[in-house]
Amino acid sequence: MAIFSSHLLDATNGSHAGNVEVVIFQIKKNGEKKLFYETKSDSAGRINQEFELSKDDCKCEYEMICKTGKYFSEKKIISEINIKFRMEDQNQKYHIPIIISKNSYTVWWSK
Repeated sequence: MAIFSSHLLDATNGSHAGNVEVVIFQIKKNGEKKLFYETKSDSAGRINQEFELSKDDCKCEYEMICKTGKYFSEKKIISEINIKFRMEDQNQKYHIPIIISKNSYTVWWSK
């Protein structure tokens, strides 16, 4: 089983970004896009989900959308964060940590 995880951290106050809506779409080679997974980050700012991926799933691209606009109540520039990635191995862990603020974000790939 593939394991997808993310950790959203709030750069404005150093806390975990809990209750952020996150949607993952699967994008096939022909460009067809379908909803793959939908959740909210937990109170610790984390998402952790196992996926049983087929060989065809491993050939797709994925797009994670973090809807941060609702998280920050004051004026902000960035309303959502879009990250495209691949899950090419059915048995690998994929971890994408994100540091967010109302006007910027930082993302990296972590093993």
